[in-house]
Amino acid sequence: MLLTIVVGVLFAGLCAGVFWLSERQAQKMGAGFPQLQEQTLSLTDQYGVRRSTEDFLGAPLAIFFGYTYCPDVCPMTLSVLQIAIDELYEDGIDVSGLQLVFVTVDFERDTPEQLAGYLSLFDMPVTGLTGDAAALKAVQKSFGIYASRVEGSEGVVLWDHSSAVYLYDRDGAFSGTIVFEEPADFVRQKLERLLR
Repeated sequence: MLLTIVVGVLFAGLCAGVFWLSERQAQKMGAGFPQLQEQTLSLTDQYGVRRSTEDFLGAPLAIFFGYTYCPDVCPMTLSVLQIAIDELYEDGIDVSGLQLVFVTVDFERDTPEQLAGYLSLFDMPVTGLTGDAAALKAVQKSFGIYASRVEGSEGVVLWDHSSAVYLYDRDGAFSGTIVFEEPADFVRQKLERLLR
């Protein structure tokens, strides 16, 4: 019994240490990371409306790069965000000001209509953004996103891409990242901090 308690305490301490280190690293990265208003963003949303960086200033932002045909990382990331937002709402935290933006890396298939259908599967407001190859490359370069088209032997097209969610506060300052498969408690804490 004592061994179980000791192991539990050590594990909790390890988790707290990892969270603290990741936050410190995010703060260090933030010093050299461009403000949101310095980023290049000029794309079309799922309703066919042209959107620019200025449209997302003044409120907390979580921005994620992916594609609608993604078999795992993208739907899992959006689901994790949805769960965290639902839990924050249930705890009485006002989540209405949080902007969620999903930028596609797949210019060939992710039309505004395709984005609209895909994002409607998630029970939260998400702005989907798309554009031609040049426009998407410019945004990827601005945010430091990696994206590479991979075609399998049977003609199946996948994209290998960065999987982090980038967080910006209401002043447009970089506030850290949520990495793929990060513990749910960490995701919730980071979003809660962003909303304060």
